[in-house]
Amino acid sequence: MKKKNIIKLLAIILLVSGVVLLYQFQNINLNKETNQDESARQEEKEIYQEISTLSVENNQNVIKNYQDKFNNTDIIAELSIEHTDLLTPVAKGNDNEFYLHHLLDKSKNELGSVFLDYRNNINDRKIIIYGHNSENIYTEFHLLENYLDESYYREHSNIYLKTETDTYQYKIFSVYIATTALQHVNLNFSDEEYSNHLNWLKSNSIYDTGVSIASNDDILVLQTCYFGIDNSYLIVVAKKI
Repeated sequence: MKKKNIIKLLAIILLVSGVVLLYQFQNINLNKETNQDESARQEEKEIYQEISTLSVENNQNVIKNYQDKFNNTDIIAELSIEHTDLLTPVAKGNDNEFYLHHLLDKSKNELGSVFLDYRNNINDRKIIIYGHNSENIYTEFHLLENYLDESYYREHSNIYLKTETDTYQYKIFSVYIATTALQHVNLNFSDEEYSNHLNWLKSNSIYDTGVSIASNDDILVLQTCYFGIDNSYLIVVAKKI
């Protein structure tokens, strides 16, 4: 009996060691790939700025120009935040996996792209946009960590979302960290549930923005990873004004 127990224990140790080694190996490869991919990501950032600026100067449709540049009709909007350098196209795929690991030209890149939840249409009353965060390399949504500071929020509370036909302005009304209560990803509500949901989002803000909400408000949710707490997300919520 003791011999069998010893064999089982050794098997468990080998299994755990193998998982740890695999995890470390994956991290090493991911870091190596990410270092290689960062230059491509920076090049895209410069292209975004150029396309957006030239589109405005020439009175052209910026979304169509993004689509033409990247040969990608998945690009459906442009997201920006006032007084910051955040300006990025937004794609929508057939799932919420593809653009986690692909650039807008659909090339493989672990830094991914900013994208709309595949369950959404851009004119839904609640839309969710996702983007990667990183502690040491450039990603668009790393900037969202600044909103943990209320004074930063006061200077950067307006978000703009441009589509092929319209430009929408949003005012941030809630900033919070999501851990186990991932209610921000829900999209299907009755009218009463939706009103309760808006109140829940506002009540969970880490500070009072002073922005009022109504049961018929259209909202935009921005989500990115947060490194301050394991397995958590930084959530920024804004209402259309």
